[in-house]
Amino acid sequence: MTTKYRIAILGIGGVGGFIGGRLAACYSGGGAVEVVFIARGENLEAIKKNGLQLTTAYGEDTVHPDIVTDNANEIGPIDLLICCTKTYGLEESLAAVKNAVTENTVILPLLNGVDNAERVAAIFPQAKVLHGLIYIVSKLVAPGVVQQKGEFHAVHTGSDSIPAGELGFIHEVLDQAGINHVPEKNIVEKIWSKFSFISPVASYTSAYNISIGQILEDTAHSHAVTQLMNEVIALAGSTGIQLPADTVAKNFEVMSKLPYEATSSMQADFAAGRKTELEKLTGYVVKQAAAHGLILSGYAVPYGLLQNVAGKQD
Repeated sequence: MTTKYRIAILGIGGVGGFIGGRLAACYSGGGAVEVVFIARGENLEAIKKNGLQLTTAYGEDTVHPDIVTDNANEIGPIDLLICCTKTYGLEESLAAVKNAVTENTVILPLLNGVDNAERVAAIFPQAKVLHGLIYIVSKLVAPGVVQQKGEFHAVHTGSDSIPAGELGFIHEVLDQAGINHVPEKNIVEKIWSKFSFISPVASYTSAYNISIGQILEDTAHSHAVTQLMNEVIALAGSTGIQLPADTVAKNFEVMSKLPYEATSSMQADFAAGRKTELEKLTGYVVKQAAAHGLILSGYAVPYGLLQNVAGKQD
């Protein structure tokens, strides 16, 4: 067992680059916390050569983690593994670091979707899973270069099984690194609340290739997105999660604060011909609704359109 508390960030994209960048800026190079970046390809090589360049509302910084690698055998046992991959790459990415995960490892997934903790537990039943989500606008703009926009970000976490003392230590580590952290008693509800925004907006903007501003200025689009949000709320209810009555109103309030031209990451992935989170953000709703005996007529339309696009891109 090492004397340092070892944190590894799996996936150094927009989210992982921000989280890892703040942790590395605070802790790397000595002290009680060691920071490991698990990256690959051009991103890995750029960080090895030049460090990670992180731009936020507070300025620019170049950080160097204690270790940056794509080889789990170089890492050693991890105390906290923060997963920031795309939803479709979670299982493959976790399998690649299996030698670094022990029964003492806490795994925190910060991905889109509502079933990430269950997916992690299925792979590492011996590890401790911390439910989590993040609100942030951040992207990898070039290999080794991450840009976060706006002053607001928040990481929400919660667990009924991890001891309070251990949770408190993780909270302190994040806070000291300048990562806005919110402990949640009802974290699963919070995850579904975010999903009621992310899934409809990603599905609709991708299916019709329009921006947030275009949705808000057109009544037909706004009504269609409202239906999608209500369908996610109904699905949550069928699983025993009752979302607040003002969930849709709050979602539209968030949309109203975004730039007119804002879209979604899934829309950008479709436009670029990249692999997308279609099955985890849109297909998940359709398939889980069928499993629970729900008829979601709204979701059937964008899902069908996007399946057709995905089929042509394959």
